[in-house]
Amino acid sequence: MGTMKMKIKKKFTNILLIIFIGAFIYSAYMCFTWLKSDRETKKLEEGLYAEVVQKVEKSEENGEENNNLPEEKIDFEKLLSINEDVVAWIKIDNTYINYPILQGETDEYYLKKDIYRKYSVSGSIFVDTTTNINFYDHNTVIYGHNMKNERMFADLHKIKNGALGTDIKVKIYTKNTSSTYQVFSAYAVEPSEDLVEKNFSNESDKQAYINKALNKSNVKFDINKENINYENNVITLITCDNNNKYRVIVHAIENI
Repeated sequence: MGTMKMKIKKKFTNILLIIFIGAFIYSAYMCFTWLKSDRETKKLEEGLYAEVVQKVEKSEENGEENNNLPEEKIDFEKLLSINEDVVAWIKIDNTYINYPILQGETDEYYLKKDIYRKYSVSGSIFVDTTTNINFYDHNTVIYGHNMKNERMFADLHKIKNGALGTDIKVKIYTKNTSSTYQVFSAYAVEPSEDLVEKNFSNESDKQAYINKALNKSNVKFDINKENINYENNVITLITCDNNNKYRVIVHAIENI
């Protein structure tokens, strides 16, 4: 009887050891994959930025008109030669958010693909298939992953937590325009909640949506509520939290 128990115990121990070794190998593989993807993502970002972003030189010789120029110029011809799905470029100062925005054939296409259409854990920043690529929708919704290396839309958490202050501007460049949006609300919600509405049938519906967003905000941003109205287009940035239990939402309004 004792020998039988010892055999069972040894067999059980061996099974546990195999499970432990398997889990260790899997964890090591996932860690290696993540680190490799992280290096590739950073390399891609740096290379792409160097290729398509040009600083705009501002001089006093051209007077006030020159001061209204965007700080950067995006080479959309180059971007579109890389991928015709590029619709815009987004930048938020004091964050890592400085990326092209894409629009795929399906809403899931760029979840795990980079601008070169190659597999990427980080995916891309993208809008859904119904979005007007000129950002003429009442509310343009932009999605991005929350990466542990603080890339993609991870910095939206800092906006929600107030770590970046209360005066935050989002710059959107398209092929023909450049616009600045002022953040007016940031909060977290459960995925089951109605996250966004894109278009509104009348002014009161849009104003009610904006007021609801203002009331939800974790941070009181430096913005005059009286300047937020139906005429101004809104952008909504969305990412997930670290446990994928909530969605972090940041709203910003144009030209207030």
